[in-house]
Amino acid sequence: MSIIYKKYSVMGDMRKGDVTQIDFEYGHGIIIDENGQDIHFQLDNISDQININSKIIFEIELHKRGLVAVNVKLEMEEIKG
Repeated sequence: MSIIYKKYSVMGDMRKGDVTQIDFEYGHGIIIDENGQDIHFQLDNISDQININSKIIFEIELHKRGLVAVNVKLEMEEIKG
């Protein structure tokens, strides 16, 4: 008997956070969101160049191993003139 896990969107809103760890060998990283929660992400799902301490925005999905950040993008700051 096998168990089928589905991806569920937890929040449709974009969240903000900071990248705290990146493991290029295993292809994943960790974000700390605005609430201080650790959320994992996969590097292959990111189109932007990110580094540790990058300010990012993302959505959250519930996977079989817990919460996962998806649609991870660099947070673009407004230029004030």
